[in-house]
Amino acid sequence: MFQSIPVRYAVAFVAFVNFFYVYMIRLNVNIVIVAMVNYTAIPHTNVTTAQECGQPEEDDEQQVALDNILQKDGEFVWDEKIQSLVSVSFFWGYIITQLIGGRIAEKFGTKYMFAGAQMTAGLVTVCLPLFARAGTEFFIAGRILLGLSQGVIVPSIQPLVAKWAPTGERSSISTFIFSGAQVGTVLGITCSGLIADSLGWEAVFYIQGCLSVIVVAAWLYVVYDSPELHPRISAKEREYIKSSTFTPANKTLAVPWKSIATSVPCWALLVATLGNNWAFYMLITQLPIYMKTILHFDMKSNALLSALPYLVMWILSLLVAQFADLTARKGWASTNVIRKTSNTVAKLGPALCLLMVSFTGCDRLSTLFLLVLAVGLQGAVFSGFLINHLDVAPSFSGTIYGIISGLASVNSWLAPLVVASLTEAQQTLAQWRIAFLLCSSILVIDAIVFLLFGSTERQPWDKEETN
Repeated sequence: MFQSIPVRYAVAFVAFVNFFYVYMIRLNVNIVIVAMVNYTAIPHTNVTTAQECGQPEEDDEQQVALDNILQKDGEFVWDEKIQSLVSVSFFWGYIITQLIGGRIAEKFGTKYMFAGAQMTAGLVTVCLPLFARAGTEFFIAGRILLGLSQGVIVPSIQPLVAKWAPTGERSSISTFIFSGAQVGTVLGITCSGLIADSLGWEAVFYIQGCLSVIVVAAWLYVVYDSPELHPRISAKEREYIKSSTFTPANKTLAVPWKSIATSVPCWALLVATLGNNWAFYMLITQLPIYMKTILHFDMKSNALLSALPYLVMWILSLLVAQFADLTARKGWASTNVIRKTSNTVAKLGPALCLLMVSFTGCDRLSTLFLLVLAVGLQGAVFSGFLINHLDVAPSFSGTIYGIISGLASVNSWLAPLVVASLTEAQQTLAQWRIAFLLCSSILVIDAIVFLLFGSTERQPWDKEETN
């Protein structure tokens, strides 16, 4: 049965599973930290909390009971600042290796570098409980190490997709692989909570860390750097992929650094990535806080509703990718139109939703619907700017992705800190309105810049380097 499955789809599935794993162990600390921290021992100042929306009386008794359970279980006296450092310290390491991961994959291949990074990330995850008890600084150092190991993973996929995904399937295959991030976010957070609740917070790191052995074994068996190197691919499929993909003749091409640095399409990609990271990480880190402090959802509902937007994002990303590839195959629109339309939907759609959320006030149903839609529409980015690197410069897609993603990672920790500063001791509708309007404005600028300056034409300097 499995022999009838095209090898390129098997490669895409295993890559999807590995991306699922990447985001599961990246984000597990966001839920596990609730069970790690002793909240009753943390000194707090008076905080102004929004009273505009009130709080359902029936939630009070249940909320207090749940809070008491969480407070009793915690063993670390980490205030809000330390908790924030634990979360964002991942990106301090992530930024560094993002810059080089793509280039290493272009020169030496993705397969073994990816496997080594994934195993390292699993080992670090298993050691995190030990680091935590050794001291806060050791736990933060562990998170930095996790970021360093995972930083090479995402950009290394770009060269792999360039060699395995035929032009008419590029959006679908790329989107499917990267959508593992949304599935990892949804199920990772849910499973981490269940494991921590039943077996203790340490078990989350032990169990999920050990899973690296399974995902890496599958990766090494199924994934090869190109169809030419795969021992189990049919000659027919190999020729089909070769005829509709770009494969550089020389693996040691010199990177045209000056051309990349002065390329207008590359700068448009940077702006698009900066805007996307601001919105994505602002919402994934701050949405649960907004639903708790403003809309007063209880903890159980908050967890489920926080995962819902990313489930919608995953579904929409796959649907948009299928339509994008169908449009390309049928010749209904050019690749340029497809990329820019997808990016516009992914940016102006959420911008409009966040603008409306700013003025829905205490209407829980409308606010929840708009927030789910705001996150869900971001799924269109996988058919937009996120694979535009392959259009602009297939020879250096990994290098460009790594540089741009590394630089844009700044917003991954800057956005949550800005929102936290706006709402610190002022959990009010007015302060959150500023945060939502700021994010909306950034997304509008992002969409306009990519529409005006983005391109899908292969750049002359990429052609020159491969002649």
